[in-house]
Amino acid sequence: MGKKKRRKRNTLPADRADRHRLYQWAVQVPDYEVAFIDRVFRKRRGRRPLALREDFCGTAHLSAAWVASRPDRTALGLDLDTETLAWGRTHNIAPLGTDAARLEVREQDVRAVTVPPVDVVCAYNFSYFLLHPLAELVTYLKHLRASLEPDGMVFMDCYGGWEAQQVASESRLVETDEGDFTYTWEQAAYNPLTNIALCHIHFELAGGRKLKKAFTYEWRLYTPAEVRDALLAAGFSRATVYWDVSPDEDEDVFKAVKKAENTAGWLAYIVGEV
Repeated sequence: MGKKKRRKRNTLPADRADRHRLYQWAVQVPDYEVAFIDRVFRKRRGRRPLALREDFCGTAHLSAAWVASRPDRTALGLDLDTETLAWGRTHNIAPLGTDAARLEVREQDVRAVTVPPVDVVCAYNFSYFLLHPLAELVTYLKHLRASLEPDGMVFMDCYGGWEAQQVASESRLVETDEGDFTYTWEQAAYNPLTNIALCHIHFELAGGRKLKKAFTYEWRLYTPAEVRDALLAAGFSRATVYWDVSPDEDEDVFKAVKKAENTAGWLAYIVGEV
Protein backbone atom coordinates (compact mmCIF):
# COMPACT_ATOMS: atom_id res chain seq x y z
CA MET A 1 0.00 0.00 0.00
CA GLY A 2 1.40 3.38 -0.96
CA LYS A 3 1.87 6.25 1.43
CA LYS A 4 -1.06 8.59 1.94
CA LYS A 5 -0.39 11.88 0.25
CA ARG A 6 -0.23 14.71 2.76
CA ARG A 7 -2.33 17.78 2.15
CA LYS A 8 -0.19 20.79 1.33
CA ARG A 9 -0.94 23.58 3.74
CA ASN A 10 -2.50 26.58 2.05
CA THR A 11 -1.96 29.43 4.47
CA LEU A 12 -4.55 32.18 4.45
CA PRO A 13 -3.04 35.42 3.09
CA ALA A 14 -2.63 38.24 5.56
CA ASP A 15 -4.86 40.51 3.47
CA ARG A 16 -7.77 38.20 4.37
CA ALA A 17 -7.27 39.04 8.06
CA ASP A 18 -10.84 40.10 8.76
CA ARG A 19 -11.63 39.23 12.37
CA HIS A 20 -15.33 38.63 11.74
CA ARG A 21 -14.71 36.28 8.83
CA LEU A 22 -12.05 34.41 10.82
CA TYR A 23 -14.43 34.07 13.77
CA GLN A 24 -17.17 32.64 11.58
CA TRP A 25 -14.79 30.09 10.08
CA ALA A 26 -13.26 29.09 13.43
CA VAL A 27 -16.23 29.14 15.78
CA GLN A 28 -19.62 29.05 14.11
CA VAL A 29 -21.49 26.14 12.49
CA PRO A 30 -24.83 27.74 11.58
CA ASP A 31 -26.14 24.85 9.46
CA TYR A 32 -25.74 22.49 12.41
CA GLU A 33 -27.44 24.97 14.76
CA VAL A 34 -30.40 25.37 12.39
CA ALA A 35 -30.77 21.60 12.09
CA PHE A 36 -30.60 21.12 15.87
CA ILE A 37 -33.24 23.78 16.54
CA ASP A 38 -35.48 22.31 13.86
CA ARG A 39 -35.12 18.75 15.18
CA VAL A 40 -35.77 19.55 18.83
CA PHE A 41 -38.62 21.97 18.17
CA ARG A 42 -40.44 19.61 15.81
CA LYS A 43 -40.10 16.72 18.27
CA ARG A 44 -41.45 18.75 21.17
CA ARG A 45 -44.07 20.83 19.33
CA GLY A 46 -45.08 18.70 16.35
CA ARG A 47 -44.60 21.55 13.89
CA ARG A 48 -41.77 23.28 12.07
CA PRO A 49 -40.39 26.51 13.61
CA LEU A 50 -40.46 29.43 11.20
CA ALA A 51 -39.76 32.68 13.06
CA LEU A 52 -36.38 33.06 14.82
CA ARG A 53 -34.90 35.77 17.01
CA GLU A 54 -31.12 35.62 17.36
CA ASP A 55 -29.91 37.45 20.47
CA PHE A 56 -26.37 38.84 20.58
CA CYS A 57 -26.50 38.15 16.84
CA GLY A 58 -23.19 39.81 15.93
CA THR A 59 -22.80 39.35 12.17
CA ALA A 60 -26.18 37.55 11.95
CA HIS A 61 -24.46 34.49 10.51
CA LEU A 62 -26.98 32.12 12.08
CA SER A 63 -29.95 34.28 11.10
CA ALA A 64 -28.80 34.25 7.49
CA ALA A 65 -28.51 30.45 7.53
CA TRP A 66 -31.98 30.22 9.08
CA VAL A 67 -33.55 32.34 6.35
CA ALA A 68 -31.67 30.44 3.64
CA SER A 69 -32.85 27.08 4.98
CA ARG A 70 -36.51 27.56 3.94
CA PRO A 71 -38.43 30.15 1.89
CA ASP A 72 -41.04 30.59 4.65
CA ARG A 73 -38.63 31.40 7.46
CA THR A 74 -37.95 34.83 8.98
CA ALA A 75 -35.30 36.06 11.38
CA LEU A 76 -34.71 39.04 13.67
CA GLY A 77 -31.24 39.72 15.03
CA LEU A 78 -30.51 41.90 18.07
CA ASP A 79 -27.10 43.31 19.03
CA LEU A 80 -25.59 46.55 20.33
CA ASP A 81 -22.36 46.53 18.30
CA THR A 82 -22.81 48.96 15.40
CA GLU A 83 -19.67 47.92 13.51
CA THR A 84 -20.40 44.20 13.75
CA LEU A 85 -23.99 44.62 12.60
CA ALA A 86 -22.81 46.69 9.62
CA TRP A 87 -20.32 43.95 8.67
CA GLY A 88 -23.07 41.36 8.84
CA ARG A 89 -25.40 43.40 6.64
CA THR A 90 -22.71 43.57 3.96
CA HIS A 91 -21.28 40.05 4.13
CA ASN A 92 -24.12 37.83 5.35
CA ILE A 93 -27.41 39.54 4.63
CA ALA A 94 -26.83 41.26 1.27
CA PRO A 95 -25.67 37.98 -0.38
CA LEU A 96 -29.12 36.52 0.35
CA GLY A 97 -30.51 38.65 -2.47
CA THR A 98 -34.30 38.93 -2.37
CA ASP A 99 -34.39 36.60 0.65
CA ALA A 100 -32.72 39.36 2.69
CA ALA A 101 -36.15 40.95 3.05
CA ARG A 102 -37.00 38.17 5.51
CA LEU A 103 -34.09 39.04 7.83
CA GLU A 104 -34.03 42.15 9.99
CA VAL A 105 -31.24 43.21 12.36
CA ARG A 106 -31.69 45.86 15.01
CA GLU A 107 -29.21 47.72 17.17
CA GLN A 108 -31.20 46.95 20.27
CA ASP A 109 -30.74 45.51 23.75
CA VAL A 110 -31.62 41.82 23.95
CA ARG A 111 -33.59 42.52 27.12
CA ALA A 112 -36.27 44.25 25.05
CA VAL A 113 -39.62 42.59 24.38
CA THR A 114 -40.07 42.33 20.62
CA VAL A 115 -43.16 41.91 18.46
CA PRO A 116 -44.49 40.01 16.69
CA PRO A 117 -43.72 36.98 18.87
CA VAL A 118 -41.38 34.34 17.45
CA ASP A 119 -41.21 30.56 17.60
CA VAL A 120 -37.60 30.43 18.73
CA VAL A 121 -35.09 32.68 20.46
CA CYS A 122 -31.47 31.57 20.50
CA ALA A 123 -28.59 32.94 22.55
CA TYR A 124 -25.53 31.10 21.26
CA ASN A 125 -21.76 31.31 21.55
CA PHE A 126 -22.23 31.67 25.33
CA SER A 127 -23.18 35.31 24.80
CA TYR A 128 -25.67 35.40 27.68
CA PHE A 129 -22.70 34.73 30.02
CA LEU A 130 -22.25 38.52 29.79
CA LEU A 131 -25.39 38.96 31.90
CA HIS A 132 -24.53 38.63 35.57
CA PRO A 133 -25.20 38.34 38.47
CA LEU A 134 -27.87 35.66 38.21
CA ALA A 135 -30.72 38.14 38.75
CA GLU A 136 -29.72 39.87 35.50
CA LEU A 137 -29.98 36.58 33.62
CA VAL A 138 -33.44 35.92 35.08
CA THR A 139 -34.63 39.41 34.04
CA TYR A 140 -33.37 38.82 30.50
CA LEU A 141 -35.16 35.47 30.30
CA LYS A 142 -38.43 36.99 31.53
CA HIS A 143 -38.35 39.56 28.70
CA LEU A 144 -37.31 36.86 26.25
CA ARG A 145 -40.25 34.68 27.30
CA ALA A 146 -42.63 37.56 26.60
CA SER A 147 -41.26 37.69 23.04
CA LEU A 148 -42.14 34.04 22.30
CA GLU A 149 -45.23 32.39 20.91
CA PRO A 150 -47.35 30.43 23.43
CA ASP A 151 -45.51 27.25 22.39
CA GLY A 152 -42.17 28.95 21.82
CA MET A 153 -38.73 27.76 22.90
CA VAL A 154 -35.35 29.28 23.76
CA PHE A 155 -32.05 27.63 22.82
CA MET A 156 -28.83 28.40 24.72
CA ASP A 157 -25.40 26.79 24.76
CA CYS A 158 -23.06 26.27 27.68
CA TYR A 159 -19.49 25.10 28.28
CA GLY A 160 -17.56 24.02 31.33
CA GLY A 161 -15.43 21.36 33.00
CA TRP A 162 -12.46 21.88 35.27
CA GLU A 163 -10.20 23.02 32.42
CA ALA A 164 -12.55 25.97 31.83
CA GLN A 165 -11.54 27.27 35.25
CA GLN A 166 -7.82 27.26 34.52
CA VAL A 167 -5.50 29.89 33.07
CA ALA A 168 -4.54 28.26 29.80
CA SER A 169 -4.61 28.56 26.01
CA GLU A 170 -5.38 26.15 23.19
CA SER A 171 -4.61 26.52 19.49
CA ARG A 172 -5.84 24.64 16.43
CA LEU A 173 -5.48 24.88 12.68
CA VAL A 174 -8.59 26.01 10.80
CA GLU A 175 -8.73 24.89 7.16
CA THR A 176 -10.87 26.81 4.67
CA ASP A 177 -11.19 26.92 0.88
CA GLU A 178 -9.49 30.31 0.95
CA GLY A 179 -6.55 29.21 3.09
CA ASP A 180 -5.63 28.06 6.57
CA PHE A 181 -5.00 29.96 9.78
CA THR A 182 -4.45 29.29 13.47
CA TYR A 183 -7.16 29.97 16.03
CA THR A 184 -6.22 30.35 19.70
CA TRP A 185 -8.59 30.42 22.66
CA GLU A 186 -6.94 31.93 25.74
CA GLN A 187 -8.32 31.78 29.27
CA ALA A 188 -6.43 34.66 30.83
CA ALA A 189 -8.01 34.80 34.30
CA TYR A 190 -10.63 33.11 36.46
CA ASN A 191 -12.09 34.14 39.83
CA PRO A 192 -13.57 31.16 41.72
CA LEU A 193 -15.47 33.47 44.07
CA THR A 194 -17.55 34.96 41.25
CA ASN A 195 -17.09 32.44 38.42
CA ILE A 196 -15.99 35.38 36.25
CA ALA A 197 -13.53 34.45 33.49
CA LEU A 198 -11.48 36.69 31.20
CA CYS A 199 -10.97 35.12 27.76
CA HIS A 200 -9.39 36.20 24.46
CA ILE A 201 -9.43 34.94 20.87
CA HIS A 202 -6.26 35.31 18.79
CA PHE A 203 -5.61 34.53 15.12
CA GLU A 204 -2.35 33.88 13.22
CA LEU A 205 -2.08 34.12 9.43
CA ALA A 206 0.55 33.89 6.70
CA GLY A 207 3.93 35.40 7.42
CA GLY A 208 3.36 35.11 11.14
CA ARG A 209 0.92 38.01 11.18
CA LYS A 210 -1.13 37.86 14.35
CA LEU A 211 -4.43 39.37 15.40
CA LYS A 212 -3.93 39.46 19.15
CA LYS A 213 -7.07 39.82 21.24
CA ALA A 214 -9.28 39.94 18.17
CA PHE A 215 -12.12 39.31 20.61
CA THR A 216 -12.21 39.62 24.40
CA TYR A 217 -14.87 38.36 26.81
CA GLU A 218 -15.28 38.92 30.52
CA TRP A 219 -18.19 36.77 31.56
CA ARG A 220 -19.60 34.44 34.16
CA LEU A 221 -19.24 30.70 33.61
CA TYR A 222 -22.80 29.63 34.30
CA THR A 223 -23.46 25.96 34.98
CA PRO A 224 -26.35 24.04 33.37
CA ALA A 225 -28.03 23.86 36.78
CA GLU A 226 -27.90 27.66 37.15
CA VAL A 227 -29.26 28.24 33.65
CA ARG A 228 -32.02 25.70 34.14
CA ASP A 229 -32.99 27.30 37.47
CA ALA A 230 -32.96 30.75 35.86
CA LEU A 231 -35.28 29.56 33.08
CA LEU A 232 -37.76 28.13 35.58
CA ALA A 233 -37.55 31.29 37.72
CA ALA A 234 -38.34 33.34 34.60
CA GLY A 235 -41.57 31.39 34.07
CA PHE A 236 -40.58 28.71 31.60
CA SER A 237 -42.46 25.47 32.18
CA ARG A 238 -39.60 23.15 31.33
CA ALA A 239 -35.81 23.33 30.94
CA THR A 240 -33.89 20.46 29.35
CA VAL A 241 -30.15 19.90 29.07
CA TYR A 242 -28.84 18.33 25.85
CA TRP A 243 -25.41 16.77 26.42
CA ASP A 244 -22.83 15.63 23.88
CA VAL A 245 -22.96 11.84 24.19
CA SER A 246 -20.79 10.98 21.19
CA PRO A 247 -17.64 8.93 21.98
CA ASP A 248 -15.97 10.53 18.94
CA GLU A 249 -14.30 13.86 19.71
CA ASP A 250 -14.77 14.94 16.08
CA GLU A 251 -18.52 14.33 16.12
CA ASP A 252 -21.23 15.99 18.22
CA VAL A 253 -24.38 14.09 19.17
CA PHE A 254 -26.52 15.98 21.68
CA LYS A 255 -29.27 14.15 23.57
CA ALA A 256 -31.57 15.12 26.42
CA VAL A 257 -30.12 13.90 29.71
CA LYS A 258 -30.82 14.13 33.43
CA LYS A 259 -27.34 13.05 34.49
CA ALA A 260 -23.91 13.53 32.92
CA GLU A 261 -20.31 12.67 33.65
CA ASN A 262 -18.10 15.59 34.53
CA THR A 263 -15.05 15.87 32.28
CA ALA A 264 -12.18 18.27 31.75
CA GLY A 265 -14.19 20.06 29.09
CA TRP A 266 -17.77 19.71 27.90
CA LEU A 267 -20.39 21.42 25.74
CA ALA A 268 -24.15 21.38 26.21
CA TYR A 269 -27.37 22.98 25.02
CA ILE A 270 -30.10 24.12 27.39
CA VAL A 271 -33.59 24.43 25.94
CA GLY A 272 -36.42 26.26 27.70
CA GLU A 273 -40.08 25.76 26.82
CA VAL A 274 -42.85 28.30 27.45
